[in-house]
Amino acid sequence: MTSVQENKNELEAAVRYCESAISRANATIESMEFRQQAAKKSWHEQTGRESALGYAVNDLKIKNEELKSELDELSKAYKDSTHEEVTMKKAWREQREIVALRDDQIAMLERRLAKKDNPYPFKEGDLYYVFNQLDGTWIESVWDDESERIHDSPSIPNHPHRVYFTVDQKNVLDKFNSES
Repeated sequence: MTSVQENKNELEAAVRYCESAISRANATIESMEFRQQAAKKSWHEQTGRESALGYAVNDLKIKNEELKSELDELSKAYKDSTHEEVTMKKAWREQREIVALRDDQIAMLERRLAKKDNPYPFKEGDLYYVFNQLDGTWIESVWDDESERIHDSPSIPNHPHRVYFTVDQKNVLDKFNSES
């Protein structure tokens, strides 16, 4: 009996050993399945992140190209506006020069008109002399409103006996008369 009992004990030990091996194998299988699921999940997450990063990179590349084209457009617009500004400044300078020339022309024409409009031989405040041919005397005077009234007076006919002289002309005549 010992041998049956021993065999039974051996078989029970073998069964316990097998059950223990099966239990360890099941635990290993569960652990491997868990690891496999975790790896799969991690792979999917990583693949998803990589995919998302790939999409983000593509979006950034597109935005970068858009920004480059916008920068090119802005650079061109800046160059055009700078060129336009230079052109406008040049045109403004030319117009300013034209206005200055016209101002000079207007001033010149006004001076010409003033000379034509002034029928008097002297300006107000000028010193002049009148030679009275009737008695041969010099009359010194300063041109003023009274001189203009006498000059313009229709009641006094042209004075053949009066001739106007500047100071320089009188001095020349005096020198000429003193020599003779």
